[in-house]
Amino acid sequence: MQPRIDDSSPSAAARTLTSSSSRSSWAENEGSASGSDSLLTSSTASLLPPQDNRRSLSPGPGLLIFPGTGQRHQHNPNSSTGSKTIAKANDGNVAINQPGPGRSIRSFRRPPLWQPPAQDHAQRGQQEKEVLERPNRRDSRPACLAKGQAFIIEFLQGSSIHGFIYLAKLGLSFVERVLWLAFICVALFSIISLSKRTWHRFQTSPMVISMDRNKLVWNTSFPSLTVCPHKRIDELKVEEYILAHPDQFLSEEDQEDFRDFIVKLASLTYDNLETLPLNKSYGIPSTKYLDLLYELKWGFEPEISSGAAVKMFIYETQTEFGICHSVNSMVARYNSFDYWRSGEWSLMDHGDRVTVHPLDGEIYAQIINLSTAYDVYFHGAGDIPSISKQRYTFPESDYTTVELIALEIFTNEEARATKQRSCRFNYEAEDMMTVPIYSFGLCLSECRMFFALRVCGCVPHFYRNRCGYTGHNHIFGTQMRNGRRLPVCGLEGIGCLVKIKREIISLKSDKYKINCNCLANCDDSNFFVQSYRSRVWFLGANLQWGILEHPKMQLRREVLFSFADVLVYIGGLVGFFLGCSALSFTEIIYYFTARFVRRMFCN
Repeated sequence: MQPRIDDSSPSAAARTLTSSSSRSSWAENEGSASGSDSLLTSSTASLLPPQDNRRSLSPGPGLLIFPGTGQRHQHNPNSSTGSKTIAKANDGNVAINQPGPGRSIRSFRRPPLWQPPAQDHAQRGQQEKEVLERPNRRDSRPACLAKGQAFIIEFLQGSSIHGFIYLAKLGLSFVERVLWLAFICVALFSIISLSKRTWHRFQTSPMVISMDRNKLVWNTSFPSLTVCPHKRIDELKVEEYILAHPDQFLSEEDQEDFRDFIVKLASLTYDNLETLPLNKSYGIPSTKYLDLLYELKWGFEPEISSGAAVKMFIYETQTEFGICHSVNSMVARYNSFDYWRSGEWSLMDHGDRVTVHPLDGEIYAQIINLSTAYDVYFHGAGDIPSISKQRYTFPESDYTTVELIALEIFTNEEARATKQRSCRFNYEAEDMMTVPIYSFGLCLSECRMFFALRVCGCVPHFYRNRCGYTGHNHIFGTQMRNGRRLPVCGLEGIGCLVKIKREIISLKSDKYKINCNCLANCDDSNFFVQSYRSRVWFLGANLQWGILEHPKMQLRREVLFSFADVLVYIGGLVGFFLGCSALSFTEIIYYFTARFVRRMFCN
């Protein structure tokens, strides 16, 4: 409770008298103040009671009213009303009723120079009409810019991304804003740079090859091989052909040259292109080279036997080395002359690959009745021999035993859904143009074929290059899957291939750009000859091969860096440098789509 002060001094009496006279003067001039023009400031209007605030006040001739120093004086608590008297410069006093504690308000007359020129309502309306009818081209653009600026400031101030708020925060200097902008730019650069490295790693090397030593769990593929005999032309069939075409051979010399030509054509490969005589074609078009070779071929029919539980088959196949025979191969039949002649492009039931287990003991396979010297290429069941791989040559009178060691690589099921695994399965043959199945050797073979076509304008005859037929009914099959026919190299084209044979074999060239885009087989088997021995055999050439020692290790291709790891890594970078999350990016999308349209066009 505030103590009561009894002030009975003369000055107090004087103040009481003055207050009484002021109240009377205020009451007398209240009517004149309501009729005259006065200008109240917002501070003065706040002093009015609610019923007085609703009163319409019109500006007077230059009267400014604002709280004065009279607020520092104490009011008389005994007085029944809190009215005060304000002296007016020219018009006397204006009384304003104030309830509650007493306050004094000073007023003075504004000089005439401050007053706006008097205008009648007609002139003012005319000016407003002219302003409204004036073109608003200059004002429309700043209005849009102002809206856009306000929208950007609102986004920066409300964004959950760290650092953005300091670009629009009030009270910061220009230097501080520039520094924060530089920090944000450095963070964005770091995020983009490291994210690009992460994405490149995911695209190029997301896989890892691990070692598996549990040898009692898996089965090992039995080695596949391709045998190419040295003798490929039957002399009796050549004599019959010469007698059937007497008009093509005018002399004995022509017949001898033809015998030499057809033998070298049957053994033609990229290694011996220069050995083929190029002076005379004997009336044989290049498109008939492969048909003639199969018509005059020697009957090479070896037999296969093995100690495995699964029976192995031997198939005739056309390779880059000529007519050969493959054992335990799942892709050799797609390069057979019969398959090409039938015009087929469908997959065949080639059965499962032959596998062995350490508990099976020693398992060997044997080819007998070779009857000629031969070349041997060892490879996996899902591949074909390549000209760049090592070959082994054995004579026709020896019994040869070859012992191999195996190294296999498999791809687990999780990697099958990954396109960046840097390998292909045999059913992924969308890019193959001559066979409906994929293998690394087939892909390299097609790459050599297209390189020869690009440089010399033709392809060798040992590729798929003819229309198919069955008996007398022609089937309009073609060499390419897309229906394109490629020209076969004649004598002039073979002369062109001689000049680039090194580039064709190695698929590397400084002059020509070679891009094969051939990936390794996802499930692949590699075999290496550990030892071989030969002895003279009176029954002719025989070949026996097998695995000397079962492998104690195999390689497995697994996913190391998946797409989920990419998201986690990039998300960690964004959170580390900017402190935002996925919802922050959702917020950006929301602000610059729905909220932007609403603020710019709907509000």
